[in-house]
Amino acid sequence: MTLHPDVLTDLVILYHAGEASQATRSLLEAEAVTNPPLAAALAAPPRQVAPLPAAPQDTGRVAIREINRLYRHRNLLVAVVAALLLILISALRLYKDYPWLPMATLALWWVVALIGLNVHKRLQKRL
Repeated sequence: MTLHPDVLTDLVILYHAGEASQATRSLLEAEAVTNPPLAAALAAPPRQVAPLPAAPQDTGRVAIREINRLYRHRNLLVAVVAALLLILISALRLYKDYPWLPMATLALWWVVALIGLNVHKRLQKRL
């Protein structure tokens, strides 16, 4: 029986790790008699793989801190929009005395909206 080379590679890895069953070990040793590259792979010392670095322990704290910061920014945005709406309503009521006030308020609204969009885009990139 001839096995695919990729299957043999996987089995050699299990063989060197000591995870292969006795049947798999005997199959590989029998196949190595007729397959010199497989015999060389079985005879070679196993490669040592460096352990993966441990994940930081405070990952949850960082995530909670980021979520809290995002909620603070959202609450600030809601407060600014509410304040601007109140200013706009007040400016419309004072239109008779100050005809330029609604346009100035609208200009202020646009500036704040552009700043808010810029902040929103930067926050979205961080997620």
